[in-house]
Formats: sequence, C-alpha cells, structure tokens
Amino acid sequence: MLRRAFTMLELVFVIVVGGILAISIIPQLERDNIGEAAHQVARHIRLAQHHALMEDRFDDAPAGVNWRETMWRITFINGTNGNCYNVHADRDGNGGNPAASERAVDPMSKDWVWGGTTCSDTTVGVNSEVLLWKKFGIASVAVCGGVRNIAFDHFGRPGQISSNTMNLLAADCDITITTNDNKSAVVRVYQDTGFIKIVSIDGVAMP
Repeated sequence: MLRRAFTMLELVFVIVVGGILAISIIPQLERDNIGEAAHQVARHIRLAQHHALMEDRFDDAPAGVNWRETMWRITFINGTNGNCYNVHADRDGNGGNPAASERAVDPMSKDWVWGGTTCSDTTVGVNSEVLLWKKFGIASVAVCGGVRNIAFDHFGRPGQISSNTMNLLAADCDITITTNDNKSAVVRVYQDTGFIKIVSIDGVAMP
C-alpha cells in the first residue's frame, strides 16, 4: 500500500506562508483603544443630554436648592486607580453619592453608567465599561475650564456645575482623553447647540 506524507520542503513552505499571513493580519487586529474610548465617551455625553431633554425639568428642585445644580450631567472622576465617569442627575441637590434612581442606565448594556467615586473595579454597582483606566488604558482626562463635568439644561444646552449652580458654557468645551501610550482624542461639546462631536483621534481630524 502506497503512503504519502509531506516532504520537508512542503512543510517549510507552509510554515513560511503561515508566518507571512500572521505578520500581515495581526496588526489589523490590534485594538484601537483611544478611538473606542472617544466614541464611548461621546455616546454617554449624548445620553446625559437625552435625559435632560426628555425630562424637561425646570425650577423643580427642593426648597433651598438651586434647580440648575440638579441637572443631568457626565462627571469625570480621577480616582484611586485611574479615570472613570458617571452619568447622573443630583435631583435632591445634596451633592452626595447619587441614588440608583439618579443614575443613567446604558440602553445597550442595561447597566448603570456609573464608575463610582474612586473608579475602583471592586466597588459594588460599578460598571466596568466606564472604568476608562481599565477598559482602554486611559491615563488622563482633561475637561475645559478644569471643571470635570458637563451638564445639560431642559433645552439641552451645555454647562458646567460648580459652586452649587450650573453656568452655561461661554465657549466650546473640549474633552481630551489620553492613553498610557500617549495617544489622544478630543471630544467637543459645542457651546450654544450642545452638539457633540469627536474632533480628532490620535492626531487625525475627524470629518
């Protein structure tokens, strides 16, 4: 009975071709951390604005509370482990840890858009999707004016909450996200319209 097997030359040829294919394919499979982070942050800023528009709340805060400080917002936290963010509304104006009813729910994952107050992955109720340090290797998040939140009023106009009130933006607000390997992206919130756009990713301008 005749038996055939691969010759040494055929085996070497297969290995070489496999190596060439691996070299050409693997770089395309590398994760675009900064691009993914920018798109996720932009989506969750829009979620905060969506809640503000849908609730259409005006001057309905508890007595002694400035209603503007109770608006829906995204707040960026520089915690113990790194950066994360929360999307919530401080309806009672107490400035404390928001109750479950004050936290936004991501319509895709059905989890809270909530990274906690320390961005720790061991805190109960934290959604690991918004732990930027863990999911995307984000080293820093810089928000315009140094106030690490963007809030929206009942018209969807953007502002920043500071000193117990929300001041509407006086200029467009850039949120710059930077990874551990020094790649960056800029998400811009436009002053008057509240339009949210990814301006650039890793130095490349977005259309």
